[in-house]
Amino acid sequence: MNFKKIALTLVGASATIAAMGQTLTSRVFSYDGSVPTNGLATYVLYGDGANASVFAGSVNGTSNQNAIVGASSTNAAFLVNTVINVGSYVYISGNFGGTYNVQGIGAGYDPLTETNQVEVRTNRSLTFTAAGFYGIGSNIGTIGYTMSLLQDYPSNGVVLGGTGAALTDAAFNGAYVQLNANTMLPVDGRATLQLTRQLFLTQAALGNQSYVAAGTIQVGVN
Repeated sequence: MNFKKIALTLVGASATIAAMGQTLTSRVFSYDGSVPTNGLATYVLYGDGANASVFAGSVNGTSNQNAIVGASSTNAAFLVNTVINVGSYVYISGNFGGTYNVQGIGAGYDPLTETNQVEVRTNRSLTFTAAGFYGIGSNIGTIGYTMSLLQDYPSNGVVLGGTGAALTDAAFNGAYVQLNANTMLPVDGRATLQLTRQLFLTQAALGNQSYVAAGTIQVGVN
């Protein structure tokens, strides 16, 4: 009998079992933040007040007064009245959704902070507020969120103002960031709204299950 061949076969089998064990000892995370999977959300506002509209053309101004003031037989002043109507413009476009595909067993977390960067173009000051966030249940896991504003789009890395604190699930509600159109925007009027998330799972996150955690980022036009 070829004992050497048997020994090598046993070693190979042990190595295979060990390799399989390594791939199953902890959770393995992959993240999909793509538009085809998670959709594209676009919000466009034109005009002000009663003339404001969404997905429509801006409203032209109607106030153009050019008159003669202080006219007399010896003098007249012609009023040159140049009216500049600047309509509101807010354009926000990007993907706020994300999908995790999880393999393996045990408790674990995604070591990466996953990022969605959303384009913002505006001539109005804006406030972004987290609202209606709910988690998957602390016994199953938690998601940590942050929200921040960056200069230009694509971002040049310069942070504008504060950052919505790294809170968890429902505690993220009420977190906000503000964009001052006068002092924060570069000359091209663009900024990046950045939303990050990090997933933590417990052993109670069962296989063959889909869990959904949702919320909204509300935009207020100041």
